[in-house]
Amino acid sequence: MQADAHTPETKRDRVRRLLLDPLAALGFRFQRGTDPDEGRKRLDRLADELAYMSDENLRRLFEAMRTKGEGKARDFWPSHAAFVALAQIAQPRPLEEMPGLASWFGSEAGRQALAEGRLVEEYRWWLVKHRPPLNAQERRVVADRGGAGQARAARLTERLGLGLPVDVADREWLLAWQAHEAAARALVRLGMEKGNAA
Repeated sequence: MQADAHTPETKRDRVRRLLLDPLAALGFRFQRGTDPDEGRKRLDRLADELAYMSDENLRRLFEAMRTKGEGKARDFWPSHAAFVALAQIAQPRPLEEMPGLASWFGSEAGRQALAEGRLVEEYRWWLVKHRPPLNAQERRVVADRGGAGQARAARLTERLGLGLPVDVADREWLLAWQAHEAAARALVRLGMEKGNAA
């Protein structure tokens, strides 16, 4: 539905206008027998998931997806996963907007990561993998990095506090570490506040 002068365009409508409608105009369609309501729901879900993208990157995604049709005639809608994978290349989704992230760090898992000194490294794991560490080996890697990161941050903070020299690379590393720590702690705090309000 196109927004008119009186109705502001929704995020979903913007994705339709810049990505989905132009692909449909090229002939993209669902396979015969797909329920029209189900097809609309699939495209709505996709539009909602890609709403974080800028106009420019939605246009870039259109250019990338126009040749990715499925089926013999290459005119069936590509899979949801194909859209999301190319969207991540065009414009990675901000971690704070990822489904599951806030609930993960706001749960007991986030409080445990904070208590065990691996909060920053678990947050960084999410940045790269878009999921928590899943097995014993991954959890061990995160825990080892967490301990090393906390020790390095404490050492550099102490040096700066004493007015001792700290090279530029170490200062930049510390600033990045502190930014990730602040973001992860905010998610934990938000989860705790929601839990207390419930």
